[in-house]
Amino acid sequence: MDLIVAGHAGQGLQVISRTLAWMLVRAGYYVFLSQDVMSRIRGGHNFARLRVGTEPVYADGDAAQVLVALDPALVERHIPHLAPDAVVVTDAAGTLPEGVNAVRLPFADLAREPVMVNAVAVGASLALVGLDPAGLGEIFSGQFRGKGEEVVRRNVAAAEAGFRAVVEGGKGCCPPKLAGGVPGERVLISGAEALALGAIAAGVRVVTGYPMSPATPIVEYCFRHAQEAGLIVEQTEDEVSAANLAIGAAFAGARSMVCTAGGGFCLMNEALSLAGMTETPLVLCVGMRPGPATGMATRTEQADLLFSIYAGHGEFPRAVLTPADAEQAFHAAQDAFRIAEKYQTPVIILFDQFMADALWTVERSRLRSGVASPSTLVPDSAAIKPYSYRRYEVTESGVSPMVLPGTAQQLVYADSDEHTEEGHIAESAAIRLLMVNKRNAKLAGIRRELAVPKVEAEVKAEAEVKARVKVEVKVEAEGEEKAETLVFCFGSSRGVVSEALKRLRAKGLNAAMVHLNHIWPFPVDAVAGLVGKEKRALTVEQNYSGQLAQLLLQECGVRAAGTVRRFDGRQFTVAEVEAGLEEMMR
Repeated sequence: MDLIVAGHAGQGLQVISRTLAWMLVRAGYYVFLSQDVMSRIRGGHNFARLRVGTEPVYADGDAAQVLVALDPALVERHIPHLAPDAVVVTDAAGTLPEGVNAVRLPFADLAREPVMVNAVAVGASLALVGLDPAGLGEIFSGQFRGKGEEVVRRNVAAAEAGFRAVVEGGKGCCPPKLAGGVPGERVLISGAEALALGAIAAGVRVVTGYPMSPATPIVEYCFRHAQEAGLIVEQTEDEVSAANLAIGAAFAGARSMVCTAGGGFCLMNEALSLAGMTETPLVLCVGMRPGPATGMATRTEQADLLFSIYAGHGEFPRAVLTPADAEQAFHAAQDAFRIAEKYQTPVIILFDQFMADALWTVERSRLRSGVASPSTLVPDSAAIKPYSYRRYEVTESGVSPMVLPGTAQQLVYADSDEHTEEGHIAESAAIRLLMVNKRNAKLAGIRRELAVPKVEAEVKAEAEVKARVKVEVKVEAEGEEKAETLVFCFGSSRGVVSEALKRLRAKGLNAAMVHLNHIWPFPVDAVAGLVGKEKRALTVEQNYSGQLAQLLLQECGVRAAGTVRRFDGRQFTVAEVEAGLEEMMR
């Protein structure tokens, strides 16, 4: 079942959509919640889409069975998004288009207080999908923490009034009720919250940033849990300060993370190069939204892919991870800290706004930490001869021992110029060659690190085992070796591509999905091994120029036969991807 909740900014749409989602998860359902919001505090047209099922869901549906519209004037906008038998719940005041199957409720009268109209809508929605309102008090307590029990009680009363109004007056017009839920220990979490939680599980100690959507929720989550997690969370005066503060903290031995969006990442380029030259472990969360400049602050895109790989002046190693959903985001944060510390280099977690803002249902058992404690990553300084430490000592792996400043009987030098093994400024051609080769030798290790097989217990697709790399190949019924077409994607496109391919296979079109949950160093061997001469490659990506297709050609010599693209700031629909792929495949 699919639901849409529509209204204006400031009407509390998040309260409605998140409360419904939490209630559904508690009842044993899998929920996917996406949000379409305008960049304004009040007014404008905002809406959220909830998709509910007894199996995991990762994308919006094609047509909704329920529309909850706080303003009747918004109903007409969503008629194209509704199923023929959909039910609309809206205010009794105002007119509706002809033929709309509506439940008209006096929101203001039922709420008794204007600010609680959204609570009435929550109760009405629960009645429509067949859920009991019991348990609302606990959820409202979490949402309205700090406002007192009386506020919670009044919201529960308003929700119950909305529930009764539909039960008593909406008979004969309601959609089929949901099938029974599946018991399980699940959490509902946004992609941004999962990134923050993964970083906390990885032992982050310093989190910095300057407010910029879609990265701000990561910082906010860390701030809310700073005391219990032992974090220092700093909102700096600008992006440059945020990056430099995080580098300084990392140099002093603290696991550090800076959060920003594409525009802020532009300002951090010099600091990124500083981390590369000083070989300082740093994790950067970079959210993609439409650009250039300020672009569209609350919309989604995937146009910073090549930028993240080549950002910063000069050449130095980095890893770029591209998680698809909340579960992958949680683990990407842990992978990022592990790789950053092990190889003393920047690691970028590149995510799109849609992934960050959407709420995903995740099995609680899938959110577990696996990062080594800091003490296992710092060498035993006592084993180093006094005053002989060389911060940039040349090694086969390119990774030098990292002793923290202030270590007894050792001197730690660092600067942004080219330097000797000890860290002293140098302009020798020989030393320059030595250091460039040393730093970039780390790429081989990072590549191997990301190529470790990660096969989960429930994975059955043979191709996922054959790939031997952390590249998710989701082929389900058909093995990769039988697929005539491979569809490449990254980030949150994974959900819509997976579902579109299910539909295409039902039509007799044989295709498999290759989702890249890390993009750099590019998994050349795995991709080249998957794409044989008889196979055709297609890409699905949210940018104008087909950046993933460019990478396939550049790194593997694989020329994509076509690309499904969208770059209007909105997420792909399953039907849109299905139609685009079908046209190219036929």
